Amino acid sequence: MPPPGNRVKILSQFACMPGERETLENNINAMLPDDLSRAVMVGRVWCHDGPCVVAVRNGEVFDISGHAHTMSDLLERDDALDIARSAPGPSLGPVQQLLAHAIDRNAGNNGPQLLAPCDLQAVKACGVTFAVSLLERVIEEQAKGVPARAAELRAEIQTIIGSDLSAIRPGSDEAQKLKESLIARGIWSQYMEVGIGKDAEVFSKSQPMASVASGADVGLHPDSKWNNPEPEIVLAVNSRAQVRGATLGNDVNLRDIEGRSALLLGKAKDNNGSCAIGPFIRLFDEHFTIDTVRNAEVRMLIEGQDDDFRLEGSSRMREISRDPLDLVAQTCGPHHQYPDGFMLFLGTMFSPIKDRDAAGGGFTHHLGDRVTIATPSLGALVNTVQRSDQIAPWTYGTRALLNRARSATVAAPGAAQPKPNTAFEQPIYPSLAGKRVVVTGGGSGIGAGMVEAFARQGARVHFLDIADADSRALEANLSGLAVPPVYLPCDLTNLETVAKVFAAIGPVDVLINNAANDDRHALAEVTPQYWENRMAVNLRHQYFCAQAVAPAMQAQGDGVILNFGSISWHLALPDLTLYMTAKAAIEGMTRGLARDLGPHNVRVNCIVPGGVRTPRQEALWHTPDEEARILAGQCLKARVEVDDVAALALFLASDSARRCSGRDYYVDAGWYGA
Repeated sequence: MPPPGNRVKILSQFACMPGERETLENNINAMLPDDLSRAVMVGRVWCHDGPCVVAVRNGEVFDISGHAHTMSDLLERDDALDIARSAPGPSLGPVQQLLAHAIDRNAGNNGPQLLAPCDLQAVKACGVTFAVSLLERVIEEQAKGVPARAAELRAEIQTIIGSDLSAIRPGSDEAQKLKESLIARGIWSQYMEVGIGKDAEVFSKSQPMASVASGADVGLHPDSKWNNPEPEIVLAVNSRAQVRGATLGNDVNLRDIEGRSALLLGKAKDNNGSCAIGPFIRLFDEHFTIDTVRNAEVRMLIEGQDDDFRLEGSSRMREISRDPLDLVAQTCGPHHQYPDGFMLFLGTMFSPIKDRDAAGGGFTHHLGDRVTIATPSLGALVNTVQRSDQIAPWTYGTRALLNRARSATVAAPGAAQPKPNTAFEQPIYPSLAGKRVVVTGGGSGIGAGMVEAFARQGARVHFLDIADADSRALEANLSGLAVPPVYLPCDLTNLETVAKVFAAIGPVDVLINNAANDDRHALAEVTPQYWENRMAVNLRHQYFCAQAVAPAMQAQGDGVILNFGSISWHLALPDLTLYMTAKAAIEGMTRGLARDLGPHNVRVNCIVPGGVRTPRQEALWHTPDEEARILAGQCLKARVEVDDVAALALFLASDSARRCSGRDYYVDAGWYGA
């Protein structure tokens, strides 16, 4: 955190939203989602000689550039969530410290600097997506850039067309009838066309890498005397038009310049510092979805530094006239591609009309205004208003990023994973050679160790995962083996897909039911949907994968199923109730399957790992205190490695364990029961 002498400065520049206690800690925490502990956030930070892609986990910032050199790269990956949650990388310190540094104008350039979370993406914006903003755009046009005419025109236009257009669906028959009526009265407007017509207004707001971050100055063109901020939610969309997450944005709007002519849109919208985005992109997951965006309320606070002016407002996304996904479809499709993805401002209903300098003159910025844009699920974006020709110029563009990439060696996806078989040499089990083995969740962590260990035995290994980049990297790394493993993309929560994949594989000799996810959760946060999702991720697929392989095993009178449990429920670890529920059930399921399949010489056992050192565990939860706690609980004072788990799996799958079935086998260095 900044030194005590800076606390008053920071407080004076970042005011709390209504209801917040005015302390530095609350100010900083207000810039983060209310549910920070479960939010999956990614962003960009300037470190040393250039930008780095970062993830925020449990309040700590990690550099994950070794897995995605740019934010554009990360959002293209099918496993972006897994990378953000668990990819290893150096810590850059607490996120509160990064944000405190960002809003401290005297902090200097020492230490990591927060950047806008987007890089190579095009920055697009949708205009006139709310009825209120539609009326104000018509007023701008009619006023010809003269703010003094705004109040008179507002009353006149509202008398003619009414003040509530929110019930009219753009492009509908009703909208067409209104259009014809307004044309007949001579007051049809180009803004009405994009507000209620079938085609949305989508324009280029800023250039790739030109957006500024939370804490930075935003810029007004020096010619503008009538302007305002536009608080908006911004979608992060990849090249396949998939919305991967969302963040906050300030589309600085010059009402006088655009009001003079729509052909001046470039001058009105795209200037140095005219686009602020941040603080982070929150990725979509089971807790944060497009429906969260649809129901969000974006609040804004403007605080004058020279006149104590204060203006509060909000933009309710449920009142948007076009659905966010419709706006995405109008931006990207067969008619227009964005190979690096794009950021999409969704528009705002906030149009400040409160008089500031003169009666009837409406609102305009003063230099030094502090603008705070916030919503609980995304935190807050905070910027100070200055002139675009007097703030720091934009100097780091795409060419600089490419030059940095050419001079740097970036690890391939998955390269940060430790190779499974480096600690010791596994024994050879001749009975495993040629066996048909399937490993679920085999792209990383313990699963990757299983894949390599069985492949090195000469087994014919297929592994299933949704972590595409890591899985393909593992497949490539092991391509030189005599019988290289084969990666098959498979969402194990989709049972129809599971059935198709196993049908394509054919008979299986050994099934390794490994896939799972140990996300932490609090009792009060669990919804029925989240319960069902956790059971689907951690329990259900193990049963149905066993069901898929059982007929062939029964027919041939031989087979092995190894289910993966966990030591967690035996130790009653905190914040893992659903995970532990599933893992406890797996041990019961193992006994039942062993009894049912035993007459056909099919062996079913459960492997119960202890505190295994994996990249995910190291990145998310490992601390010196946690290391000490685990070692203190174990009889053996050395951490369990992936190799140790693989060694047990090889034995249990081999003929050497031909009389082992229906049992739980621990590899935990003597932690449970010690």
